[in-house]
Amino acid sequence: MAERINKARYWLGVLYPENMVDGWQDSVGDILQVPYAYCIHDADHNIDGEDRKTHVHFIIAFTNTTTYKHALEVFKLLGEKSLNKCEAAVNIRHAYDYLIHDTETCRKQKKYLYPAESRITGNNFDIGAYEQISQEEKNEILRAMLDFLIDNQIKDLTTFYIAYEPLREAQVFDVYKSYGGLLEKHCKANFHRFGVVSCCSATRQQHGICCP
Repeated sequence: MAERINKARYWLGVLYPENMVDGWQDSVGDILQVPYAYCIHDADHNIDGEDRKTHVHFIIAFTNTTTYKHALEVFKLLGEKSLNKCEAAVNIRHAYDYLIHDTETCRKQKKYLYPAESRITGNNFDIGAYEQISQEEKNEILRAMLDFLIDNQIKDLTTFYIAYEPLREAQVFDVYKSYGGLLEKHCKANFHRFGVVSCCSATRQQHGICCP
């Protein structure tokens, strides 16, 4: 039996609706008071094809790491006898995808794929903000930023912020915040290298940004 993780930020639970508090779907945000995501599994089958008992897969997210005991107590707010399982999420993206059976293993096992809209989130649950990316991925994001900045001869971060569409993604914006000083240096280098040009690039025209 695998050793249980006793501290984590993200926790998974499996609960049975018949033992959950009345009207839990309408008041789950107030009951838990932490970000959450869940999916009601009412179309699962056993290996022999028999229908499985309806259950709910839940994720709850805390601001900081918390103990197994505390996560257990929070889940039980939805019904003292409703909880079947509680465990830490090793990978939050995998846990989020598993809510609707959208993982490699689920596909191999031919588990029912629930529609994305059956995955319910609340209390500002933000999967993009929770995901951890590697340094290699951060480097790739930064390289793409610098390539865009140089190719379009951008000379200030305001122009870059408006023009660079990927900044709307949480992970890209985090890299932008972390490497703002480096990006600013390249903007200044562009100014000295390219000076003032008389026409706007296609990217600037698209966003209504005129050259200085």
